[in-house]
Amino acid sequence: MSKPAAMLAMSGSGVAAAAGGGGQATKVIKRYLGAFDFDYTVVAQNTDTVVRDILPPNKLTKDLQEIAEAKGWTEHMAEIFRRLHEVNIKPDKILQTIQAIPEVPGFVRMLKRLKAKYDCDLIIISDSNSIFIEEWLKYHGLSDSFTKVFTNPARFEANGLLTIQPYHHQTECRMSSANLCKGKVLEHFLIEQDLRYNMTYEHVIYVGDGNNDICPVTKLRPRDIACPREGFSMDKTLTKNPLKLKVRSEIIRWKTGFDLLEKLEKHIEKTSHNKSLRAGEQEKKLKNEEIPQRKNSTTTEVH
Repeated sequence: MSKPAAMLAMSGSGVAAAAGGGGQATKVIKRYLGAFDFDYTVVAQNTDTVVRDILPPNKLTKDLQEIAEAKGWTEHMAEIFRRLHEVNIKPDKILQTIQAIPEVPGFVRMLKRLKAKYDCDLIIISDSNSIFIEEWLKYHGLSDSFTKVFTNPARFEANGLLTIQPYHHQTECRMSSANLCKGKVLEHFLIEQDLRYNMTYEHVIYVGDGNNDICPVTKLRPRDIACPREGFSMDKTLTKNPLKLKVRSEIIRWKTGFDLLEKLEKHIEKTSHNKSLRAGEQEKKLKNEEIPQRKNSTTTEVH
């Protein structure tokens, strides 16, 4: 994937605040972290169902749905992959199918611009799998844009079988599936960045579409931004229950990567302008405080 987070921390262009003397590490304050879902957010389709549809119709039997209901979606996909292997679907065919999935219009441009122009750290938190996401990012020239991808680990075995494991197992969050709580992942990432790399973010942007994207939104602060895709379940849930969910962040709705980029750039420029104004006011205040002190000093010397 991309450069290690430690290297990103050392090369970050954010404001650095001294953490004390004696050789202590410098606190790196980066302006923005962008956290993204993948299916129906970055890409225009569900990666799992696109690959599932490679199967011949006679292999799409009723018991597949029963597996999903009884054992969860990850085990459902594991069975899909076993059946693909049984009918001799090669890894190259699966990867080519992933490469062909279109982006949500404007998303590749938006991600590259956020990284290149604004030095945003970017991560993905998705219930897809590592093979699908990494292949799509590589094919579209985005691998180096992301600090980290959090998803269900997958790999091709020597015999060509694609295997998948749950990202983790959790029972605490009722808004999330057992194999992935995106809110917990986001929290742990921010804590790790702080403790391991001495890095914090002024603003977190979370972009998603589904109900499993609600949990991370509830973790956001008032200065952060939740970005639900307009008309999808995340948007509908946030519109219906903002007080019940205790959402504190600003909400920016979007339809494509083009309009999301436009809205985010306006927000970034506005935030930068307001920050400059506050810095100017603070500098003016300090200068005004220095003037009486200088007069008093001059008076003392004369007497």
